[in-house]
Amino acid sequence: MKAADIFIAVLFIILILISSLFLSGSGDEVLINANSKEYRYPLSEDRIVEVEGLIGTTTIEIKDGKASIIDSPCPGKTCLSMKMGDAICCLPNRVLLTIENSSKEVDAYAY
Repeated sequence: MKAADIFIAVLFIILILISSLFLSGSGDEVLINANSKEYRYPLSEDRIVEVEGLIGTTTIEIKDGKASIIDSPCPGKTCLSMKMGDAICCLPNRVLLTIENSSKEVDAYAY
């Protein structure tokens, strides 16, 4: 491997990281599905939301354009450490958070 190959590989890695920061989780609102009910909240307004799931109440924080689960009754608490990309789920409590754009533009086509 030559120095130019290493430089190109590092450049690609940096470009991928920068693009993932700007593209991941970008949207207008968070859609919350909890125990067969659906809720929508804008990401532009900071708030705390409590939703009832199958085994109890899940607390969701919407702050600085991001959404995260800050408390849940599930035993493993794995959902508390999940970072918002496109979705966060708490399977035992049947709560799912997804980011959606209000504009109905197509991002990509797959064949």
